Amino acid sequence: MACLICGEPKTIDAHLIPKAFVAEVKRERGEQHLILHKGNERPRVSNTGVYDRSILCGPCDSLLGGHEDYALELLRKLRKAKAPPGGIIGADPIDGDRMVQFAAGIAWKYAVTTQPGRIDIGPYRDVLADVALRGISIPTSIDVAMLRIVELDGDVYFYRTPMPDRQDGVNIVRFTVGSFIFFLKIDRRRNGSTLPAECWLRGRVKGAFVVSPAELTEEGRMHRQLSSTQPSRRFFTEMQARKAQRS
Repeated sequence: MACLICGEPKTIDAHLIPKAFVAEVKRERGEQHLILHKGNERPRVSNTGVYDRSILCGPCDSLLGGHEDYALELLRKLRKAKAPPGGIIGADPIDGDRMVQFAAGIAWKYAVTTQPGRIDIGPYRDVLADVALRGISIPTSIDVAMLRIVELDGDVYFYRTPMPDRQDGVNIVRFTVGSFIFFLKIDRRRNGSTLPAECWLRGRVKGAFVVSPAELTEEGRMHRQLSSTQPSRRFFTEMQARKAQRS
């Protein structure tokens, strides 16, 4: 298939969740990670995450890569800030529009992929492509907010692929990478009130995010449940055995 953005006939293996974020969930070098789908008892073992070779050419994928590199470095910096659960941490400076483009790119890839996890976001699929890949001015219907989730050791070793959701009656796409939950608004209605106004990043050079214990989030509870299943326990035991052999 040709690139969905420019029509270039030669496409590449485009990672749906950026490879660098996938690598963050592995504690030790040489580890693999487990991809689990709710309701599917057969997990998939992976080194680099899921990719799709039918959606993007190299140059168009590189456009998304620029947003993804910015987000990766920013989240690494933001994770160093400390605050109690429920606390709000400032993100200054921040390129809020770049974070919207990053989130829009992730959601768009899952709206067009042929791989498991595809989502349906209706006409917003094209709007997100315009925002992430065509450089249009970001409309008021598109915005993004972040929630930092922490466990006892301060880090969260999982990611979650995009899924449509509603918050405060507003349509969003939510996903998790880099220990942050992203709430991407795709709705003409005003941003919800669950998160403070300063956490919504469109057009901002100074932003903020809230810190939450992982167990209070849907993502944290799902991760705990899935990691306790027999296939997961067997996988983690094997990873521990490999680590012992390397020591």
